[in-house]
Amino acid sequence: MNGLRYLIASSTLLVSGLSFGLDVSARSAIVIDASSGKVLWEKNSNSSMYPASTTKIMTGLLLVEHCLPSDVITAPDDVETVKEASMHLRPGERVSAHDMLYAIMLRSANDGCYAIAKHVSGSVDAFAKLMNDRARQVGCTNTHFHNPNGLNDSEHTTTAHDLALMARAAMMYPEFREAVRTYKYEITRSINMKDRVMVNHDKWLKKDPTADGVKTGYTVPAGHCFVGSATRNGFRVITVVMKSDHWQEDHQQLLNWAFKNFEKKEKFAQGSIVGTLKIPGSDQKPITVALSQDAYTLGAVGKPVTLTESSVVPIRGLKAPVKRGERVGMLVLKDSDGWLQKIPVVAEADVKTVASARATGNAIGSSYFFGGALFVGVVLVQGRKKRKINNYGRTTTKQRF
Repeated sequence: MNGLRYLIASSTLLVSGLSFGLDVSARSAIVIDASSGKVLWEKNSNSSMYPASTTKIMTGLLLVEHCLPSDVITAPDDVETVKEASMHLRPGERVSAHDMLYAIMLRSANDGCYAIAKHVSGSVDAFAKLMNDRARQVGCTNTHFHNPNGLNDSEHTTTAHDLALMARAAMMYPEFREAVRTYKYEITRSINMKDRVMVNHDKWLKKDPTADGVKTGYTVPAGHCFVGSATRNGFRVITVVMKSDHWQEDHQQLLNWAFKNFEKKEKFAQGSIVGTLKIPGSDQKPITVALSQDAYTLGAVGKPVTLTESSVVPIRGLKAPVKRGERVGMLVLKDSDGWLQKIPVVAEADVKTVASARATGNAIGSSYFFGGALFVGVVLVQGRKKRKINNYGRTTTKQRF
């Protein structure tokens, strides 16, 4: 708990010294680095709020994770009872999962979200449970979804910080990124063929060439909400404003401030060797592990940020056999601002099983000198449970969305 307090305090100190000139109208707001999740600035970011249609970020994420793009979603018989923003689905109408993603993220189709919920989970209640479970998996701590579209409900709340984490997870998917950066898209549908053009409610996309998402939202109780994304200077930031009087101005302020005041400090390339792991169930020597993706540290312009700790953390249940290139753990980094980030690591060699009672125990990690910075303080903790599905819930036998 003391460590957690230290991390929170460090983040607050980091942003408080740089926030001069920021005056957003939103009741709650945040801006984070999309790569690491590092909080750059926040205002009441853990206050419980109504999310309106920014809810659809989670619905879109689950659609991508649970459906193939060619899967056909059939509108339920009662689909026309869904209120407010609509793609005007007819009972029994069929739309591909690919096109449904554009309908809900651009047109903000509430009826499309209802059809997705029924298709994926069989009922709205079951889908809401899936939404809440997935929210917890990405690190959300104060989210309770009660429907798939964000229509106002006293039990349907989240926070700016939680929405930023959901958007960060969704933006890891190329197909999601492509959809939310699109201003206009024509879908294919089986019945209501006169209503095929989906136009994005995000008017900021036309004002900023660096903008690449994500989702607007509005109800009277929620006010104007917006989750935004832009990529400049080689890195992406995600902004959230909730109950904003001037959402576009607030978003612009956060973007300009973040890109002016922060920069990449040190980049670690995909494939870099970062440590070793001893694999239980084998008598082979510890194998080297490498980063499965590019990563970097981010810090204030003109302020040095160094890595103070690192550890290679095995996934829970790790045991032989292991194939080269298989994910085996995470590299956990802590920088001088007190921020932690986790980067997946993969095995650099095959590891065979040894049928021996002696081949038991926990995987043991170690760390290296890397990129000119000393990694110290190896911590032995367990990561996520190894499952028969990939990192985001999609079965490995299915083609990517």
